[in-house]
This record gives sequence, structure tokens and C-alpha cells, in this order.
Amino acid sequence: MAALDSLAQLNSLLEEWVREHSNGSFNVMNTLHRMAELLERETEEYYKMDPDPFDDRHPGRAVPTCALGHLMKTLFKSEEFMNKLVSTYLMSNRDNTELHIAASRLLLDVMPGLETTIVFQETDGLVRRLLHWAEFCEDPLRSYATGLLAGAMELQDVADKFKDANGTLVPLMLTRLHKLKCDYEKENQENTSSHSHEDNQRHFGIFGQEPKQSPEKKVSAESPTGSHSGGDNPQDSSQSCPTRDEKSVKSESNSRRESMKRALSPSYYSDDLYRFKRGRIREDSINECSNSSWAEMKCYVIGTYSLMPLSIAMKQRVILQYLTPMAEYQELIGAAFEHNALDLVFFYMDLKKNADVRLAFEAIKYTANLLCHKKFAIEFLSMQGVQKALQVPRPSVAACGVSLCIYYLSYFEDAMERVCLLPDRTLQDLVSYTLWLLECSHDSSRCHAAMFFGQAFPYRVILNLFDQKDGLRRLFNVISTLQILDVDDQREVGDDQIFTMKQLIRHVSLALKKYFEAHICHKVDEIKRSHARSDDNNSPIHEIPPYKALKLTPELVQENIEIMMELMPIRVHWAPEITCHKLGGIKLMCQLIALAPTWNHFTGKTEMIKNVLDVINVLVATPKSQLALLESVPMYNNISTPAISVLIGLAEGELQDPEVQKSALNIIINCVCGPVERLGGGLGRFVAGSKKRINLKVGEDVLSKMWNGVRVNNGIMALLKLLSIKTPITDADCIRALACKALVGLSRSETVRQIMSKLPLFNNGQIQLLMKEPVLQDKQQEHVKFCKYANELLERVLGKKSSANLDASLEDIRRADIVAQSRITFQEKELLQLIHSHLQSKGLAEAAAALQREANLPRSITPPNVLPAQPCVFSSPHLASPRISRQISHSAAAHLSGTPDIPSTSSGYYSNSSSQRESPTNPGSTPGTPGPIRFHIGRHNQQFSPGLVPVRGSASKSRFSTEKDCSLNSPVWRSKGHLKGQGDYDMTLDKIVTEYLRKQHALCRNPVTTCPPMSLFKPHRCPEPRGRRMAPLNATSRIYNRMLGPKVGGIGGASVDRKFIYSRFRPCQSYRNSDDGGMLCCSFSRDEQYLMYGTFWGDIKLVSLQSGEETASYNFHQVPIEDFQQAKDHDVLLVSYADNGSGVWTYGDVVENKYSFEDSHIEFSKLIQDRIIGTKEETANIYDVSTGQRILKLFEANKANNYRENRATFNPTDELVLNDGVLWDIRSGKSIHKFDKFNDNISGVFHPMGLEIIINSEVWDIRSYHLLHTVPALNQCQIRFNNRGDIIYAIYVMDEEMDDFKGRSPYSSTFRTFDSTDYSSIATMDVRSKSISDLCTDRSDCYLAVVENLNTELGTEEFVCKLYEVGKLRDEEDDQPEDDELDEVDDEDDDDEDLLNDFNDSNDDDFFTDGDDDDDEDDEDNEEDNGDFSFSDMGSDDDDDDDGDDIDDDALFELL
Repeated sequence: MAALDSLAQLNSLLEEWVREHSNGSFNVMNTLHRMAELLERETEEYYKMDPDPFDDRHPGRAVPTCALGHLMKTLFKSEEFMNKLVSTYLMSNRDNTELHIAASRLLLDVMPGLETTIVFQETDGLVRRLLHWAEFCEDPLRSYATGLLAGAMELQDVADKFKDANGTLVPLMLTRLHKLKCDYEKENQENTSSHSHEDNQRHFGIFGQEPKQSPEKKVSAESPTGSHSGGDNPQDSSQSCPTRDEKSVKSESNSRRESMKRALSPSYYSDDLYRFKRGRIREDSINECSNSSWAEMKCYVIGTYSLMPLSIAMKQRVILQYLTPMAEYQELIGAAFEHNALDLVFFYMDLKKNADVRLAFEAIKYTANLLCHKKFAIEFLSMQGVQKALQVPRPSVAACGVSLCIYYLSYFEDAMERVCLLPDRTLQDLVSYTLWLLECSHDSSRCHAAMFFGQAFPYRVILNLFDQKDGLRRLFNVISTLQILDVDDQREVGDDQIFTMKQLIRHVSLALKKYFEAHICHKVDEIKRSHARSDDNNSPIHEIPPYKALKLTPELVQENIEIMMELMPIRVHWAPEITCHKLGGIKLMCQLIALAPTWNHFTGKTEMIKNVLDVINVLVATPKSQLALLESVPMYNNISTPAISVLIGLAEGELQDPEVQKSALNIIINCVCGPVERLGGGLGRFVAGSKKRINLKVGEDVLSKMWNGVRVNNGIMALLKLLSIKTPITDADCIRALACKALVGLSRSETVRQIMSKLPLFNNGQIQLLMKEPVLQDKQQEHVKFCKYANELLERVLGKKSSANLDASLEDIRRADIVAQSRITFQEKELLQLIHSHLQSKGLAEAAAALQREANLPRSITPPNVLPAQPCVFSSPHLASPRISRQISHSAAAHLSGTPDIPSTSSGYYSNSSSQRESPTNPGSTPGTPGPIRFHIGRHNQQFSPGLVPVRGSASKSRFSTEKDCSLNSPVWRSKGHLKGQGDYDMTLDKIVTEYLRKQHALCRNPVTTCPPMSLFKPHRCPEPRGRRMAPLNATSRIYNRMLGPKVGGIGGASVDRKFIYSRFRPCQSYRNSDDGGMLCCSFSRDEQYLMYGTFWGDIKLVSLQSGEETASYNFHQVPIEDFQQAKDHDVLLVSYADNGSGVWTYGDVVENKYSFEDSHIEFSKLIQDRIIGTKEETANIYDVSTGQRILKLFEANKANNYRENRATFNPTDELVLNDGVLWDIRSGKSIHKFDKFNDNISGVFHPMGLEIIINSEVWDIRSYHLLHTVPALNQCQIRFNNRGDIIYAIYVMDEEMDDFKGRSPYSSTFRTFDSTDYSSIATMDVRSKSISDLCTDRSDCYLAVVENLNTELGTEEFVCKLYEVGKLRDEEDDQPEDDELDEVDDEDDDDEDLLNDFNDSNDDDFFTDGDDDDDEDDEDNEEDNGDFSFSDMGSDDDDDDDGDDIDDDALFELL
């Protein structure tokens, strides 16, 4: 009610002022004073709410319920009044002192909520006038002006502008402060003498008492010995034995000290204070604790506020408020020394002499700013400033100021060393005082205390006292009790409170980081000393004195962690870690890093997360803490996730901060790279120097669990991605090295090693390409580390050392001899084309034009662009052997020819002329794989097989040498200028190119002596030998052999037939939506008489395959239809919509919606279509077809892979389900195995044979869960199997983030075919469209329907469904514009396709194509006459035109 009364009074005063202020007789000063009285009264009430004294927010924001905030808001809303107050009343004629006093008083009252920038920077002359008043006027105007100047000088610009004036005013203020202090002492003495009889009953009254002593005891107490016996100097007290009188003095002194402790403890009057805060104070409750009233006590706890009448204490307070911002300036620190500022603040700190706690608080704030200067901090310590600050009672407002002083002291190492040398009792009081501040109600005090400990933990004496007083529990309690970390608390919290909580967590996390880093440093020193005692040869370990700070650099901390993991016995307990586990610290830290990434708009988020990660990094040096990371941590919305999964996400770059990534990677490294064998036994055995390792299973079990935890949470994929990271450029090399180190640790797991051995990173030489050069040339040191770990990783994964020399077998020698005898020739015109391109790239246009003219080169000499070639990874096991490194660089070739298939010679010629020799033969590589061949000009005549390394200085020549004289190849010979002296160079361009091509020839599995001319634009490869029983490559011969031998024409005949048939597709019909709407999916009807496709408008339309006309259209929804599936034996249709819904429809005479589901995709079971499986995000639901009821739900949060395009599917026997990369047994409803995740989109399908699962480009064995193959060509592709299951159709899935043309894959307009038996690539068909949405095949596998997205001439998109005949080439008129396209078909297998194409080109009139042209003409005539398209007309045995004429078609259908 009092608040409402004050607000009503203020409104009435404002209304009166609005009515009368223009009246000349209106007494505005009376109104201003009455307003000021209201504000001062409510300010005192605001103080009683115990707000944080360092909270400089508007009172209405700090405590929304306070009346002071409402009064200020009401006052500030009246802009006319505020403008008049500042611009008119305050800046009026200098002679109107009374008005100035009233205006200054009111403005000073509203300063806590005032926007000082507007008042002091935008009002001309105001600051200068205030300076004048503060220097020359009398009180109260002088004090009011000083208080206003305190607010103005908080602004940096204002303080800099009036630097000279402040230089004059600061000494003046200090002089006044000394004078006021004397007056204040006299006033206190008078008050003390008048109330001396009540001293023993008042709070803090014992501070001014002297103990009652007898005359003889008083003499004893005043003696030198007695004066030091109870003091802080233990040396003096230990020099002589105390007498009986001295013991009596000690007893009374201890009794007095205990009395003081009770008075200073919160429980001494906490009940009174609590009741006061709640507004329920009763006189009897106060009298229960003391005879004093709150009026007497409040000045010692929260203080008072009044500007009229102006007391001496208030005058000193405003001066200290002005001096506080001035204390930060180095130029003004001399005035503080000259005028003995420390004497002043020590007087104000002592509440025995100073009764105003707010005055003490202002003095301590001033002291804290002075402590920013190192010289003053040393002076403060020399005058026992810490002891005097610790005498400030708590709880009180002044105690909050002490927290700031303690924090500022910790910033200077010299000052902290002096603090650590203080008497033990003082240090204990300091730590106890700071720990109390950690638990007080003011957020600023807790922050300052946490920051002090963060700076003080490197000093061992502080660290030990902190542990003795159970400090870690109190430090954890600061953040564990915060509402922001309570996921079950749904109460609303203000933004300011949330920000304060986050800041508190930030400071506590730093303190915890320093705490554990200091402890592990001391523990490692202890371990080192233990080993040093057992080994006499080691140098002694120098211990850092307790008062000296540890140097806790990141490198030292990581080294300590590794030493501790390696040498600390597994049975030895580490006290800080045990305490942390008891307090739930690991779980709290993990929960913090899981929740913090969602805290947007918090600038200290990354720093806080990094500090927490560094804490976890130290703790995981022990196995118990490592295992704790495998547990789930609670998050918002009742979600839980494993802690290791959170760490992997941060390491992958969830926050896009490199420092956070490094810290997360270090934790993963410590978890997976720990020692397999850990020291066992007790501490006694360890100290004695026993190096026997027992309990090895413990280390192995922990590592196995960590390896599995990282793998299950997709850690392998995240680490592999980091190997190729390029941003941020300054940290990419370091992140690469850390990720590679983590992979080295993971590779010790046999399961992980088996998976890695099948990945393209190791099979295709990608990791060697990354080792060539750093991302940033300035980071060579980090790159060296990366190369070191990469070599170790290759050694572990491949099973052999990369630098090991292998013994040459007879087969190697035979191949080397064949290569040496081969005559290498090449097309000279291609060499001239390369020279022409090189001249143009160097800007020599005239020379290039002359060369083109004289050599008669074609105008367009750059080879045409082709689709990027996929690396051949489908080779036999002996081809993938890592016996010899076989990297080939693309760098120069792509520039010279425009195609990535051309190797380069530049890297070998210029950079590696003296590196290790390379073998001319390479049994461990697939022939013709594009890339650089490393060869050295200095050794162009030597062809050494593996293991045949010549002895240096030997005069014998290699029997495999291509030239007889190798003396000119010596680098020493060439460097001495012998060749130049002859005026002729032995090395020619012809020899360079010949050697380059010979190296290519050496890579062939089966090199031949007689080679055709080689091309510089295409990799060379020799034909593979074939056995007598192998099926011939020639299709005619293969079909002829069927009459005499095997059904398929020989061994491997079926595979060759598939490659022959499924590399040919002839478009025969196109279907467009008659409603001008797009289409997304297609399918053949059950009777194969119609082609069905789903449209953007929610329709499914049927088109007759015979007539090509639309026969029916059914509307199922108002949104696009993404997929639909027709039942095999009944009229049921499953439809999936684009709005994450789906439905089951029956059709016949009427189309009816039978069931609707929320799943985004549904499909039938495979074997018996009695069940439906639906997918909604990471959850799979199985429904009964007949009832529509859900039978089973398949989801497990801890195993979710979160694929974007997740589609659950049954296996061919309907016993297993693959959902989100997890294999489920539907009979038990439990998950069986989670497959490792290597992509973010594709969730995978079952192979029709039922023993393999294809997830993106990885092929997994269901029986052993091993990774069988990696098919890079299937990356980001949705796959469809043909009806027989032996062919895979793949279409590229467009990512939403790469929807623009520049980011699109070159395969987005193609569909590709693969042999599903060995996953070899058959062909790539470019349909020349923007993208492909869907495709399907009929039951006979003779026709393929493809939904294509075309770009029209008008720039719009058009969706077309095209029908292709399988196994037939395009007609001649179709081939003319598409020859280039057919040439670009990507056939990455063997030489079968090339030979078959040659066969078709050279035998157009032979057996296979006899009458084909005439047949095509007849077909065209029939189409023109009938206008119909019929499946029955194609390949009919009764057709007279085809009898004996179209042998090609009969042969193809026989092959099918």
C-alpha cells in the first residue's frame, strides 16, 4: 500500500507541475523537494529488499516489484518534466542556488535508472557546471554536484574530455575526505559515549569493546610477550613459554573471538533478516535474538539513504563515488599515495569506527579500483589490507565489495605470492570468507569469488586450503542449483536472470578448469618423483614452492594427462576425481555441454563450453570418468543423449568454433588412445618401482567400450570428415592432425580397422593426397604431425609399414623385364597440343598461335569435357593389396587437357628428384587408375622391382635397366656442369614423355611387350588375359558358344551379358502431364498395361502404354505425391504425401481411403504383403494391412542415426527391418545392430539376396556386420533393383543445400547401372535434364520409366516421364546429336565395353545387326500409321518382320 501511496503522490505532483509550471508564482522548488523525498524513502525500502549492490540495472529490472522502479518509470515518461529539470532548472542562472539544490537533489535520486549518456553528453555545459559547483560551492550543492559527477565520470568519453579538471579535483576531494573523516570520528565518539551502556546488547557492539580484565591481567596483556601471543606472528609466540597470566589473557581473548564469530555468522541473526526480507518482521522475533531494533541494525547490514538533511556519512559517500572511476587512471594514482587514501579506506572498512555500511561499501569499491594498479596492490598488502578486509562482517553489503577486492588482488602474480606468504590463519580466513561469498545471495559476489579461485588455484597453498574446507562441493553447488540446468523446471525465467546464470556458469567453469589442471599437475609430479626414487639414473624432480603459481599451458596439461594415463596405477585413487564423481560433477559437465549450444545470443558461450570441455579432458585421464561419458545425459523436452555423442557433435563443428573442436577432439583422443595395458597393484608396489603390468583386462575392457561408444555414435564418420576440413584456414591443419590421431587410436580396434580398410580414404589414395601439403603453408609443424599420424594410421589399417621394402617375386621380375623390353610410342600431335596449352596458360599467345599454324593443330584442341571418372574400387582382393604406394596426381593434367583423367609429370620432375625409388611394377593397384605417377629424371633408366634396391657406389647395372649407361644420371655429375660443358643436354622432352608413359605401362597388371601408340590424354592399360573357358567378350561368339558349351557361353558369361545389355537404353516414348503440373514418381500397373505417375496436385494418373493416352486420373490429396506402391495380388495402393502424411487406398470401381497415417513414407512387406511399414523421422511403425492397427514401433533414441531421407524397409524374408541405419528383429521388437554412419541422407536398403545391406556407398554383411565393399559411385544415390535383382539402378539425390546449379553434382541428370553381384559399374546414362525424380522397371526388365525434370527454352521447368527400352541402342537419327553423350558413358569396369563398342562399330552389316536398319524403318512406318505403342509388338515371336531378320532382338531377349 505504501508503494501505491508513493506512486499516487508522485502522479499528483506531476499533474500539479504540468498545470502550474508555466505560472511565474509557482514554487517549483517545493515540488522538486517533495518528489526527492518520495524517491529517497522508496530507495531505503529498495535497500531493504537486499538487491545486489553491483547491479547497475534500472531498479525496475533488478527487482520488478519495487516501488522505486515504478516511480522512476513514471517520472521518465514525462519527457517535458525531465527536459525542464536538466535543461532549465539545472542550467538556470548561477544565482538561483536553491533551485539548483532542488534540481540536483532530484537528479541524483534518479541516477540509478537514468540514461547518463543522454544527460551528460547531450547537455552542453552541464559537466563543466557540475565541476564548478563541486570545487567552489558550499554544501549541499557541492555534495550533490559531486554525486552527479560520479555518474558522469563513469562514461569514458566524458572522463577523457575533462582529464585536466579531474586532475585538480581528485586531490581536492581527498583533502575534503580527510577533513570529513575527522568530523565523522568526533560524531561517532559522541554517539558512542551517549549509548555506551547498550554496546554489549547491540549487533557488532562487541567490536568496540575491550575485554574485562583485572589490573594485573591488563598489565600482562600490555607486555610485549602478551601482545604477540595471540597475534599473527607465530615466531614470537614460540620463543618463550606462556605464564599463567598469559594463559588467562589467551583464554579471554579466545572467548572474545568466539563471540565475534557468532556475531558474524549468518545464523546469528539470519532469522531476523529473512523475516525482514519477507516483510513479516515482528518485534518479538527481533527481541528473541537481541535487545536491539532493526533501526539500529540495518545500518550495519544494508545501510540507509537520505540526501536531506545531508549527513557527514552521505558527504563522504558521494566523494568516494566520484573517486571510484577516477582510481582506474594511472595519472591519478599519485594523488592516492600522496593523500594516504589507504588510511581513509581502512577507517571506513572498520565497522567498529564507521557505523554506515554503505559508506564502507563505497570505500571498498574505491579500494578495488585502486588495486588495479600493481604498486598499490603491493602497498595494500604491506599494510595488512587483506586482514582488515576480512574483518568486514558478513552478511553485509560491504562484504560484496570485499569480493571485488579479493578478485582484483588475484590478477597480479607478485601480489598473489605475497598473499600466499601470509600467516596460515589469515589464509584460512581468506579461503573461508571467499567460500562464504560463493554461497551468498548476491550474484556478483559469487562471480567475483569464482573468478578469484580461478586465478588462485595455480597456487598450491590456496588449492590445499580449498580442499580442506570442502570447496569443490560448494563450487559445484553454485551451478548445480541453477534453474537453467534443471530440465524438469518449467517455470518462467526472465532474460536478465538467464543471462546472470550463464555468466555465473562461465566463471565457475573457468575455476573448475584451473582446479583440475592444477591437481593433475601435482599428481603427475608425485608420480614422477615415485619413478625417480626407483630409478637412480633419473634427475631429481624440482618441486614448485607452494606460494609460486603453476604454468598451466595447454601443451603441459595434455602432457600431464598422457603421463597420468600411462603411469598411474589403476588401483590408485585420485581424490579430486573421486569427489567429483560423488558430487555428480561429470554428469553435470556433460549436461552443460549438451544444453549450452542452444543458448543463443550469449557472447561467452564458446568460452564457457571450451572451459567445461577442458575440465572433462582432465577427468578422462581415469577409466571411471571415461566410462561416464557413455551414459546418457538429460536434456530439454524429456530427451536424453549419450555424452560421447555430444562430444562428437562438438568435434564435428556444431558450434563452428575451432577452439571448441580442438577441446572436444582432445577428449576423444584421451578416450580412444589410452594405453591398453595399465599399471596394476597397490600404491606400495608402484612406489617401490615395480613396472610389472597386471590387470591388463581392465584397460582393454575400458578401451573396447570407448571404441564401441565412439563408433556407435558415428564418430568414424565425423573424424573422417575432419581429415579433409579446410576452414577455418588457420586451424584446419591442427584439427586434421587431432582427428587423424583419434583415428589412429580407434584403429587399434579390430572392428574399426576392418571398416576403415574398405573405405575410399585408404583404397583410393585420398589420405596420401591430403599429406602432400598443408592447408596453410605457415602451419608446417601441424602438418608434420598430421603426416606422422597418417602414416601410422596407414600402417595399422593396411597391416604393413608403408616404408617397408618387399621382396621381389618372380612374377614381379617377369613384369619388370616385359616393361623394360616394351617399345613406347605416343602420338606426337597430342604432345604438341599439350605444349600449345602450356604456352597459352603462360600468356605466350603468339608462340602458341605459331605452333598451331605450323603443326597444323585443330582450332579447338582441348579435349572435350566428360563426366568425372569414378575411381575403380571393384577389384579382386589381391589388386587392393597395399604392397606399393600407387598415388597418381591430377593437378597438371586437368589444366592441360580439361579432363581429370590425365596424369601429370610436373610433381615428379620438380619436387621429388631425390626421394625414394618407385617400383615400375605395381601389383597392388588397378590398371589404368588415373592419377600422378611419381618418377624421377635422375633415375629414368632404372627399373627396380620391389626389394631390389641397388647398393650405393656399386658399378653394376640393373638387368632391368632401359638404358645401359647411367653415369649421367648422377645428381652430383649434373650439378658440376659436365652436361652443360658439352653444349648439349642428354635429357630431352621425348625421353621425359617416354619415361612417363613407361611408368604408366608398369602399373598394368599384365603388361605386354608390343604396345599400340599411347595417348597422353587417357590412361594406358593393357588388356587382361582370359582363360580358355572364359566367356568371350564378343557377343556373337558368346551366343554361338551356347550351342556347344555352357548356357551363358563360358565362365563369367552372365556378367558380361548384363554389362552388354544394361549399358544400352533407347528412348521410345515420352509422357507429359496434361494439367501442366509436375510429376514426382512413377510405376507400372500390375497388369503392365498402364504407366502410373503421381503429380504435384495430389493426383495419380494412368497412361496406356499402347496408345500413350491418359485413361484415368484419381485425386488422393491436395499436396504432391512423393511415392506410391501397388499391391501384388489385391487392389490396395499405398500413397506417401509431401506433407509427411500417408494413406492406404483401395481402388476398383471407386477409389476409397481406407487408413491414414502420420508417417512420411509407407511401403509393403516384401514376401507376403500383409504388413505395412511406415517411417516418421527416426521412428518406424509396422501396421496390419487388414485392420490398420499399429503392431510394432521401432525406435531407440540412443541408437538413432538421424538420416534426413530415412525410409524403413523389410528384408526379403520379412523377418528383419532396417530403420535409420539400425537392424531390428521384428519378432522380438529389439534392435540387433547399429551400422556405422558415413553419410547424412541415405538410410539404406536390403540386397534382394538378403545377405547384404547397402547404406549409401557402403555394403555391409548382415551375418558378420563387416563392411564388405565401398562403392563411391553410389554416394548420395537412391537405388532401385530390377525385377531379377541382379542390376542396380541409381539416381542422384539432390540435397536441399545444393539445389542451385553451381552446387549440383554432374550426376544429377544421369542414372547409372551397376551389377549387383559385384557392384561393378556398368554404364552412366545422361538424360540431359536438370534432375531425375524417380524411375521404375517392369516385371520383364525390358522397359525402364524415368521421371525427368527438364529446363524449357523459356526458362521454366517441365516434368516428363520417359520410357526406355533396355538393351537397345538409339536409332541412327537419335545417335547423331547424342554421339558425344554416348561417348561419355562412364564405364569404369574392364575392357569389355570398349571391345563391344568396337564390335558394334565394325560389324554393322554382320550377324548381329543384319536387317536392323530396315527393321527400324518398318517400326517407324508402323508408328506413323497406327500412332499406338504396344508392348506386344516389341519382340513378338509371331511377327513376320522379325522372323529371321531381327536376330539382334531375339538374342537380347534370350540373354534376358
